[in-house]
Amino acid sequence: MISGLERRKLQRLDYSLDVTGEIVTGEEAPRVLPPVHLKSRNISKAGICLETKVLEIHGINLLAGSPYARENRLHMKIKLTPEEPPFHAIGEVRWYDTERDPDEFAYQLGVEFLEIKDIEKKQLARFLKNHETKKVGIR
Repeated sequence: MISGLERRKLQRLDYSLDVTGEIVTGEEAPRVLPPVHLKSRNISKAGICLETKVLEIHGINLLAGSPYARENRLHMKIKLTPEEPPFHAIGEVRWYDTERDPDEFAYQLGVEFLEIKDIEKKQLARFLKNHETKKVGIR
């Protein structure tokens, strides 16, 4: 999907995290479906790339609606570190791509964070800074 040019506004940290997501539909009486368990490919202050085998979960398609007007939201709980409570965010799928080696995952989903509480924004910023520091070797 991305061919040579970097279209991202923010640096992403390649990091595999366990993500629990609940799809909330955009219907008049929103339905909350059973949680799904996903893995992250990378994460930034603005969003997360998730890996999954399917685009439709419990009969609900994550890509329903046009980009930037999706009908369904993804309420995510992400365990960033063992010593802190999970990070919570509400996001929307902005793009998807197919995996070239679909043995483990078939799709990558780019999810933009739409709603994050201030305290959790700080938690995410701290996590990203700590891991970038370790990657570069600066203490």
